Amino acid sequence: MKNKKTIALLLLASLSLSACVKNGEEAPVKETTEISEENLAEKDHFIEDEERYVSTIRIGFDGDLCIAGQNMAEIEGYFKENNIDVEFVNTKSGKDALGSGQIDVMTGEFGGLLVPATKGLNYVFSTASHSGCKSLYVLNESSYQETSDLVNEDIAVTNGIGNSGHNTLLRFLVHDDVNPDDVNIKPVDPAAVIQALESGEIKGAVLDDQFAQEFLKSGKIRPIRSLTEDEDFKKEVCCVTAFNKDFVDKNPMLAELIAEQIEKGNQFVAANSKEAVEKLQAKNLASGDPEVAANLLKAYDYKLNNEDGLNTIRTYFDDYKKLGLVDDSKSTDEYVENYWRPLGNGEVSIKEGK
Repeated sequence: MKNKKTIALLLLASLSLSACVKNGEEAPVKETTEISEENLAEKDHFIEDEERYVSTIRIGFDGDLCIAGQNMAEIEGYFKENNIDVEFVNTKSGKDALGSGQIDVMTGEFGGLLVPATKGLNYVFSTASHSGCKSLYVLNESSYQETSDLVNEDIAVTNGIGNSGHNTLLRFLVHDDVNPDDVNIKPVDPAAVIQALESGEIKGAVLDDQFAQEFLKSGKIRPIRSLTEDEDFKKEVCCVTAFNKDFVDKNPMLAELIAEQIEKGNQFVAANSKEAVEKLQAKNLASGDPEVAANLLKAYDYKLNNEDGLNTIRTYFDDYKKLGLVDDSKSTDEYVENYWRPLGNGEVSIKEGK
């Protein structure tokens, strides 16, 4: 990319959900249309020709340790090294912002992003990040050992009905041949969920593993089903980089270049979990006990690749069709063709002009 382009990396200073303010004006956006595979292969198409080549790339951010890879890409200077001008934008609803084009790319959970994509939100999935993220927890002192023990009981989800926690619980149940109608699913605020367990108001809760660490370490709770540890889930990709579909269609080489830097961030975390936590916490991009956070990053498999991503998205669609979350009249192959756009591992050849 052009060496003379101004770099203005903007990084959120805290986890407070305050929005990042952009520094300066974006360069004018070129009028272009979707680039076909045939045009992309032409010798005269270069990355400099793409619509967003000289504009700021807006990356969604929500302050979760799960998105360590994209944050490390910024901290380690991978975007800057490739003259990619980025702005981290804090959004309350990343999937809506991504679908509408308010942001161009984000890392998020398959579990919460897939269904909205099939309902019309305009994004595609590109780059595997890591495994893990969520588990089904019960009080440590309880007798519950498996999902079937929770039949007819109340189970909490902490990010709302229809979001990633709810959908993860449904997948746990369907994998264990438990009818989801045989448990009572209740939305509970994260701040109240441990108290609700202790009072008996609920008997189990699907929690982010990051949130659960404090209570797990103190012995209050234990997992009975886990995306992170269980054999049928631990090789699945939990978090994935997703791009606005129009952005990828019009800027395939630039999207590849961005995804490559995020993937480099993922690999940094895979090889240096302790150092990654130190650097993230120095930038106020991770909180809590450093040792606990480093152990959590080690538990997440950041070495998963796009082949794992492909297998994962297929499994999700198979499960979601069984659960009635997506239209089961469409084949899984159709869903994959529409929503899986692998990037970040040389899937698109990047050509630079003189």
